[in-house]
Amino acid sequence: MTGPAARGGNRGGRCDNGLVTTTKYRWRLSRVSRAIRVAVLLLTVVFFVPGVVDAGISLWWRAVCVVGLVTAVLAIRTVVGPVLVVREEGLRVQKAWPKRRDIPWYRILATDVVPGFWNLELELNSGERVELPPVDDLDALYADIERHRTALDA
Repeated sequence: MTGPAARGGNRGGRCDNGLVTTTKYRWRLSRVSRAIRVAVLLLTVVFFVPGVVDAGISLWWRAVCVVGLVTAVLAIRTVVGPVLVVREEGLRVQKAWPKRRDIPWYRILATDVVPGFWNLELELNSGERVELPPVDDLDALYADIERHRTALDA
């Protein structure tokens, strides 16, 4: 069961306690590192675009160029966009683009800080441990996860 009904609320669309808001967290990188990665990925896009639009290229190479182009665009989205999203329904982990994983709040048993690496690790009810990618504001992420996770008990 997911949504407000899992938290003991009514079966309406939104959470009735007002505690759950959507917050997005970006991957922790310095500005220089982020700019360099985006520049390299943009060069990759520029490299593959002629292979997609040129009519003289064989179908095999065109398919390789399309895959390279799509991969580079998705990588730019990951570097620039959010890698973790705290939502009403649960936590969305987008570290392995283009795949993403949705973890409902009721499945999170505990949140641990990995010493020395400044990452968070979630322990799920099933015993599985999920390591979250490092984000810009780790303290706010930890507070959000704990607040939303404990809102189930209220």
